[in-house]
Amino acid sequence: MLIGPKVPPYGGMALQAHLMQELMNHDGISADFLASNLPFPQSLNFLEKIRGLRPFLRAMVFCRILWGKLRHAEIVHILACSWLYFFVVVCPSLLISRVRGKRVILNYRGGEADNFFRWYAPLLRPFFRMAHVVTAPSQFLVDVIGRRIGIPVQIVPNIVNFDRFRYHERKPLQPKMVVTRHLMKLYDIESVVRAFDVVQKQHPDASLQIVGTGEQENYLKNLVAQLDLRNVAFRGYIPQKDLPALYDQCDILLNASRADNFPGSLVEAAAAGLVVISTGVGGIPYIFENGKSAILVPPGDWAALAAGVLRTLEDPELASTLAKEALQQCRQYDWTSVRRLLYPIYGFDHTAAVTRGRSRGGAVTSDHQASVLPEES
Repeated sequence: MLIGPKVPPYGGMALQAHLMQELMNHDGISADFLASNLPFPQSLNFLEKIRGLRPFLRAMVFCRILWGKLRHAEIVHILACSWLYFFVVVCPSLLISRVRGKRVILNYRGGEADNFFRWYAPLLRPFFRMAHVVTAPSQFLVDVIGRRIGIPVQIVPNIVNFDRFRYHERKPLQPKMVVTRHLMKLYDIESVVRAFDVVQKQHPDASLQIVGTGEQENYLKNLVAQLDLRNVAFRGYIPQKDLPALYDQCDILLNASRADNFPGSLVEAAAAGLVVISTGVGGIPYIFENGKSAILVPPGDWAALAAGVLRTLEDPELASTLAKEALQQCRQYDWTSVRRLLYPIYGFDHTAAVTRGRSRGGAVTSDHQASVLPEES
């Protein structure tokens, strides 16, 4: 049983949940999925006017459904992040799963983990200790959880489906840029736009595609107009299956996030051959090495972001090296590598599980079976 948000809306955790289910089913392991962002019941719409009540009502509905769906599951894999989501989804999922005698894997992810734990660590420790195994996608989070919560954590990286992304070298590198993050202050798309302004002054043909939606969309569109920028396209939400085609049109991925954990969009871009220029916050320096596989700059420094772009455009050899090294560094996030770490945590040998599962065309038989429930519509 996988528990996590379902797309839409676009988000890294939701995409990982969907991809995990898809790849495990392909291995012959039947994995059920329960969306944590279930539709709000129409029968309770009259309560929407009560400020702050909606998330808790939704959580009550989620818990009722989870209780029933766990009847046939033996392993519960909870994708977790910070703040309100942890309290209204993760905590009840842990409690219910343990009460029902299930093996529980808590997969924590979140770039703001350190701030979250600093405020709530005493409340969070008992819930982290309920899990049989706690995993995180990066050494960054392992260090934060160890320091703030004081429990061991196993690294299971985020997955990149390399079958979907076709690597090709950009020769020569063109000023065709893309950013694929939510349009929120946390991801500082404003710095990307201001960096692009600097680049376009030297490269008039430069282009920028902004992929994502969010609260800052109108502000950013006004900023683009105010700066009189050309060749800027707001693409909105683009489904995961269409991202490879988008990356084929671009040469450079920009990321200006102020806090981050394991941004899958950066790794996917590297798999497609783009040069990655990003802030070096959170878990990003654990994925890319500055000057070797990406150019990493301080958060909020749009001038340094622009300088990184100009540097790669002026130095084709550097651009080629960054792209090739990033591809090699990111191959460890392919599913064939990740499942070698994940399946033993579930309690079975990954090779034997995949072989038996495929031969039977169904669920894996082992010390701890995967859930055999059908996917909920």
